[in-house]
Amino acid sequence: MLIHGFDMYRVFLSAPGDLAREREFCRSVISEVNSNHAMPARILLVPVGLTNDGQIVGFRSAVSENIRDSTFFIQLFEDDWGPKNLFRKMFFLAAECRDDPALPMRDVIVCLKAAPHETDPEILAFRKELQDRADMRVLHFTTLEDLRPQLAEICAAWVDAIRERASAAGQP
Repeated sequence: MLIHGFDMYRVFLSAPGDLAREREFCRSVISEVNSNHAMPARILLVPVGLTNDGQIVGFRSAVSENIRDSTFFIQLFEDDWGPKNLFRKMFFLAAECRDDPALPMRDVIVCLKAAPHETDPEILAFRKELQDRADMRVLHFTTLEDLRPQLAEICAAWVDAIRERASAAGQP
């Protein structure tokens, strides 16, 4: 077993539908934050999540456990909740986990991709519901480069909060 000396914190990336490119972009931003901000403090943000929509149907229990074991949750959304709206259920599970102090979840954010041509009333209503949530931050983006500074700032703030908690607990 390799002993690396890093404190690891799981970041669950939820990206249903056709947002695989955006999910991979989030992984790269987390990697940049790790290199520039977290690793010098012996901290790693470890992105986890599904690689395709079909996994949520076949491994729903395991997916739920992965969410419960994560410290942070990033929901990417545009216009599709994936098969049987299961990604929506994952999102609500993450919010419940964040509100349970016995679980490690500390923050849930939404990255809401612009959908200027969307006309489906159900999708428009849910986009509005996400935007109006007072219990989480919603990052709006049109391009991936719009998302980069917002997401990097949040991930760096997570690292800072981890460092502050460790310092308050008397850890180096």
